[in-house]
Amino acid sequence: MIARLAAAATLLLAAACATLAPPETPPPQLEGVPKSFEMTGRLAMRRGQESEIAQLRWTRRAGADTWVLASPLGNEVARIESTAQGATLYQSGGGGVQAASFEDLTERILGVALDPAALAQALHGHAPRDVPEGWRFTVDETQPAGNVALAKRITVTDGRTTVKLVVDTYQALAD
Repeated sequence: MIARLAAAATLLLAAACATLAPPETPPPQLEGVPKSFEMTGRLAMRRGQESEIAQLRWTRRAGADTWVLASPLGNEVARIESTAQGATLYQSGGGGVQAASFEDLTERILGVALDPAALAQALHGHAPRDVPEGWRFTVDETQPAGNVALAKRITVTDGRTTVKLVVDTYQALAD
């Protein structure tokens, strides 16, 4: 009886772990870089001995970025909404924190000024322009998506801090 319970528990645990793995979806067939897209993946940041990891859903539309950050188990913990007028961080159970830009906001809350325009360029296989001094963007892995080399993994580092973006799904959106 104990052996059957142990086997059942092992099967349930294996099934639970399998549901946490990101789904494999084929990349879209893009003719060019879309102005609007949505991607899901994981964002990891390491500074010294500190490290953080979160699930990310990034929606980019003309002049606006929305990042929804979730715990590794999928619970939404924060949302960043950004336009040309500024950026706001919304956290579960709290009010909004505002800043002049996405970069200013992420500098304040993460200690790293993330530029969504530079990340979007790297995501679509282009070396980012206007990278802050001392920072290096590396596209670690790509996959063909029609005429675009879509990034699967991006690393951004200044030597002290490293941010990794892993892309699980990508979808071009209508403008």
